[in-house]
Amino acid sequence: MFTLTKLVAATLFLGLTSAGGAFAGGLLDGRVFEGVIGPVEAPDLADRLKFEDGYFWSDICTRCGFLPGEYHSEMTDMGIAFRGVLQSDSRGRFEYEGIVGVHGAIEASIHWERRRWYWTSTREIAFQGIENEELASQTLSQIRQQLDGVDPDTNPLCARF
Repeated sequence: MFTLTKLVAATLFLGLTSAGGAFAGGLLDGRVFEGVIGPVEAPDLADRLKFEDGYFWSDICTRCGFLPGEYHSEMTDMGIAFRGVLQSDSRGRFEYEGIVGVHGAIEASIHWERRRWYWTSTREIAFQGIENEELASQTLSQIRQQLDGVDPDTNPLCARF
């Protein structure tokens, strides 16, 4: 039998475990970062990383068929740490892990993995940039509508991913 005491205990337990150092989405919502993405050794493609409604996406990645992904974030001594995954049915997955410093600088390491039935390809990528407060982020629904008409095979940049 489920009593009021058990309900209160369960609610307190869930509240404490989700607040106790766990990552949560939303700390970067509404922020846009301009920078470069590419190989860890020398990122070279201009890109924008956007955060909205607990999701994030990159302009280049969405043009190449990667869907916006949920992100999780937490405040640390170094700034806001975040992580998340962008997934594409045909081009694999990007696992992001990064930090946004107190002055708006962002650095993210990205592990890219693309699996096929006969091989798996992996690559380490990086995004480096700075917040641009003048740029408004598209809404999540706008970017999802825009993705309906995207064909990554017609974009030469997508051959890199």
